[in-house]
Amino acid sequence: MRLVVVGGDAAGMTAASLVNRRRDDAEIVVIERGPYTSYSMCGIPYYVAGAIDEPEELVSRSPDEFRDTGMTVHMRTEAMAIDAQARTVAVCDLDRGVERTESYDALLCATGAHPMVPDLPGLAAHGYVVHTLDEGEQLRRALERRDDVRTVAIVGAGYIGLEIAEALIERGNAVHLIDRSPHVMRTLDEDMAQRLEEILTDFGVQLHLGEDLQEIRHDERRCRQVVTDAGCYEADAVVLAMGGKPNVGLAEAAGCAVGESGALVVDERMRTTVPGIWAAGDVVESVDLVADRRINVQLGTHANKQGKVAGIDIAAQPDDGDATFPGLVGTAVTRLCRWDVARTGLTEREATDAGIAYAAVSFTGTAVAGYMPDPGTVHVKMLAERDTGRVLGAQLLGTGNVAKRIDVAAVWCQLGVAVQDAQFLDLSYAPPFGGVWDLLLVAARKLTTELDLSPQL
Repeated sequence: MRLVVVGGDAAGMTAASLVNRRRDDAEIVVIERGPYTSYSMCGIPYYVAGAIDEPEELVSRSPDEFRDTGMTVHMRTEAMAIDAQARTVAVCDLDRGVERTESYDALLCATGAHPMVPDLPGLAAHGYVVHTLDEGEQLRRALERRDDVRTVAIVGAGYIGLEIAEALIERGNAVHLIDRSPHVMRTLDEDMAQRLEEILTDFGVQLHLGEDLQEIRHDERRCRQVVTDAGCYEADAVVLAMGGKPNVGLAEAAGCAVGESGALVVDERMRTTVPGIWAAGDVVESVDLVADRRINVQLGTHANKQGKVAGIDIAAQPDDGDATFPGLVGTAVTRLCRWDVARTGLTEREATDAGIAYAAVSFTGTAVAGYMPDPGTVHVKMLAERDTGRVLGAQLLGTGNVAKRIDVAAVWCQLGVAVQDAQFLDLSYAPPFGGVWDLLLVAARKLTTELDLSPQL
């Protein structure tokens, strides 16, 4: 069996490695456009900040390590077209400009996602994108090479934009953060986002929200100003962090269906609508287990799981059993300006869009027992379905134990736990970790009362 994998990061190399282990007759060919395989995109802001010295430290396995296992790995090579009838892929060696054709019995499309650069004056020439490791490398080299970069404008206030903003301030740069949305991080509700905005402002980030980028003003050498529909700001460099759009073009041209989310349609075994073609990672849509809809979520956690499922189905050995990807609940966590920000499930806006009647509670507690030295702060928000009490989502913003708690809430969302049951769950307790009533238990109690469910503790 000949497997061609297009895309050499999390999903692609996970699937390739699994097939390589399980099928003695497998010939595996990997096509990767960039210079790195299997790297952590989430680590790029820390590399830009200087907390990580070399980009190779973010690489889990190099191309040569994969080659040592018997795979053929073509770097700096781009897949140009798929002929699903002939089962071939036209590829181009980007360094030599040489084109050729690769045949396949099975094809995995793991082309990921990438920001679209708007067609605005000066943006293509002076905007740095940091979605891939080599792009992060280019930004850091520019910052180290140029001593005239004092102020940086970042366009996009999602996870990457905020993490890059923090990284640049820690490097000593001034930062303008621009986003057309009225609040940062649209994966949070407005009230939680406003708390985060206060933290960012205190840290030194200059926020320009509800503003739309219009142009980059520059001279022959470098960027000088960024212009929005509301103002003009001095900037020596511009970083684009406007979110990734799934790279569906290659598979779509081969006949693979694209869903309403803008990502490839796959079944639970990661098979596309075209026989012989699988897809996994940031390029596909997944089932939202809370709202029962299809969404595109771009995280390495899902990409690795989807790559495993795709690999098992491609290998298709009788004793392997079935593996399916059930879906997700949108769990994410990051650390910004010494605060942890986490969310899972639905926000109020998402619940409304899904037509789910809900109740929400918000309150502030301590990260550990209140009598402990420096007990910290955690802002808590939780949603539950009005009729059933089913936990719909949670958001946490705090200075301690946030990641542990959001994972518990994610399990509640994925399993459909009701708040009246959740308030009795046996969560761990010790003063250095929280109060005798964990913050999530407090949220469940408050929602049980808010929804007039029983028992009310």
